Amino acid sequence: MELKSRQTYILRSLLGTDQGVSSTQFLHQLDIAKRTLYYDVEKINDWLSHYSMGRVVISGQSLRAEIFDRAALDRQLKRNSSYFFSVAERRAMGILYISLSSEVVTISSLMEYFEVSKNTALSDIKMIREELEERGLALHSAIKVGYQILGEEAVIRKLIWAQLRKLNNPEGTAAVKNFLQRSMVTLTGNDIDFLELCRCLIKQYEADIEGDCFLDVSGFESMMIQASWIRSRKGREINMSSDEQFALMKTLSYRSVAFSAQKLGILGMGISPMETYYITSLFLGIQTTGFTSQEEENSYIATLAEQLIYNFERIACISFPNRERLHGQLTHHIRPMYYRLKYGILTKNPLAKDIMHMYPVVYDFTRRAMKEIDTILLTDISEDELAYLCVYFASNLSEKFISQGDSGSAEEVLIIGPENMATATLVKEQLQDLFGMAFRYSVITADRLRKWELEDYALIVSLVPLDRLLRCERMVNTGPILTERDQRRILDILRDNRTVARHDALIRDIIRLAEADLEGSLQAEKLYFDLFRYFEQREGGGMGERTSETFLEKVRRENVVSLPAGTSWSDAVLQGAASLRQGGDGRLVSKMRNLLQHKKVQMYRVHPDVVLVHCPMQGEVEGRLDVRIVLSRSGVSCRDGRKAKVVLCLSTVDRYTHWNMLQEIYQYFSTPNHVDGVLELYNDERMTGQ
Repeated sequence: MELKSRQTYILRSLLGTDQGVSSTQFLHQLDIAKRTLYYDVEKINDWLSHYSMGRVVISGQSLRAEIFDRAALDRQLKRNSSYFFSVAERRAMGILYISLSSEVVTISSLMEYFEVSKNTALSDIKMIREELEERGLALHSAIKVGYQILGEEAVIRKLIWAQLRKLNNPEGTAAVKNFLQRSMVTLTGNDIDFLELCRCLIKQYEADIEGDCFLDVSGFESMMIQASWIRSRKGREINMSSDEQFALMKTLSYRSVAFSAQKLGILGMGISPMETYYITSLFLGIQTTGFTSQEEENSYIATLAEQLIYNFERIACISFPNRERLHGQLTHHIRPMYYRLKYGILTKNPLAKDIMHMYPVVYDFTRRAMKEIDTILLTDISEDELAYLCVYFASNLSEKFISQGDSGSAEEVLIIGPENMATATLVKEQLQDLFGMAFRYSVITADRLRKWELEDYALIVSLVPLDRLLRCERMVNTGPILTERDQRRILDILRDNRTVARHDALIRDIIRLAEADLEGSLQAEKLYFDLFRYFEQREGGGMGERTSETFLEKVRRENVVSLPAGTSWSDAVLQGAASLRQGGDGRLVSKMRNLLQHKKVQMYRVHPDVVLVHCPMQGEVEGRLDVRIVLSRSGVSCRDGRKAKVVLCLSTVDRYTHWNMLQEIYQYFSTPNHVDGVLELYNDERMTGQ
């Protein structure tokens, strides 16, 4: 005499409390009628009477167990191996039963397996059908084949995984393992422990890769391997794209699984080639992405290229004329890259360092563009992968574009002079005689100097006494004429600078060889500067003095636009555009208003509090490269829904001359205190206005 699973569940529930359980609670939990509950209680009492252990008493709306020997009853219940599924667990197991059973699944077989009535089985079928439809699957039934789940196999595998998760308890997992074992024995004709066979497969995998396989503690991977076996033997193989197969094929993980599959094939337990890829993906981490279907994953891959181009254009303030060609190239590359990232497959780009050196700005823009794509999968993309993508962008830019953009802005020397700037100009000319055009030179008065700006200069030369708080290690105090001591001190500071350091070792070697013919340190120092200018000019450093302002100089000019609280995003952009064309014909403002209306303004968030807005002036008679700093202490609500206290309106005249300015802006705001420094200009502007 044996209790059924539901009756065992009722008895165990009553043993867990001395207060009894209401009949309403059982009716709700078990989804049964009152008549069925009373029938189960009658069967429980017959069973208890058979073993002389007590009885279940119905008192009003409550059920209570009166047991003589609880320990003996507990031992007897442990011999009862059947498990009662809750309603949610039964439906999860129902999906597994339909998709993985070795026999034809009918209403009768469902009633028998789950020990439920026909009405309950039909109700479960209805709920299962609804869940499948939500995933784009269908439940089909026919007399000869019974119930079958139809649809994309990759979606069905994810559905099976989800049902295993719902049965993640000792009894539920044990029931699934027993069910899978019976199905495997029936399908293969081999009565062996298939769960243990899967564990051996995993152990062999760990030995082959010389590491631990971090799998689910409940053994879901072992169960999914059996599910893969069952589905493929029923003619339901997984289908992977050639790009995904190729990505997996190059891994040690795939070679391990393929070798194990080959050995199993000799024993008549072969795994199909497609399922070999699938099992490899289980070991590498099938849960890395949350797509419900292959179609959804394909759509995501297709949009990655579009997002990347869109982000690059915003960051570089350009528009690609050959967008379709670039999109095709990137899509072709991104698909295999996506699968490498999905499965954590590392790739080595032997030209990565060369690409980063040849196209530093393009690489930086590519890195920033990829960072803008908000997905966990791309968070830790390697330099090697970025270098591959960089080449596609570089190949779609003209050589002039790249050379202009990647020429790199020279480092700056700051000269602090008195109100009479003539002496400062004299010092500037002497420095140019020493170093040629290797550096950019900026001249300001002491009253415009700020402490937070000093770290941006390779050298600071001061002609006036400064407060102790405004001094730093890279500062030299001189008179109008640079003495030998001044020149020596300047050279000592600049030896650690990258512009000087790249020639320093070679120049020192030459001087060491020629020191026998040199008369004292003065001649040696003069030769040093002569050689430095020669090497700089030979490498293209002597290009003549620049005429355009740097971004730092624009900050120092404090030519800012201060916005009152509550200024809208559109008004902030239009005021910045108007300031860029003060005294102009207003065409830029009209153009920006049109771009705002059609939501085509290129905007890039450089910093949480700073956004860059592209104001194109191509074709304008008076167009020029310029930037206007628009400040709002309370912040402007931008198009992305976040606030910004600094809006930089950048006007451009072509597709390349603004890249150095962009690099200066991005590098400038990579230093945290620079944002606070720029915001100080807001207070200065307000005080000046008062």
